[in-house]
Amino acid sequence: MNSSAVNLQDITVLYCEDEGDLRNVTGDVIKQFTKEVFLAENGKIGLEIFKEHADEIDLIITDVNMPEMNGLEMAKEIKSINFNIPIIVA
Repeated sequence: MNSSAVNLQDITVLYCEDEGDLRNVTGDVIKQFTKEVFLAENGKIGLEIFKEHADEIDLIITDVNMPEMNGLEMAKEIKSINFNIPIIVA
């Protein structure tokens, strides 16, 4: 067994998606497998949540096209705070 394997139940996810139904459904699925999930409707809110909970968030999943601040802009800002945080851009 790989000793560096991560237990999903130990991670906290920030999920950013501007489409409300998709955000809620996907957020509910993520909640089933992880310790906690923060939901954001755009990159600006996602960045604010990250700044407030940077010591808790282990993974970020974000949409690219969102109002206020897109996912790539948000990822760039977050990487300037914590270069090592994994970010999945979809």
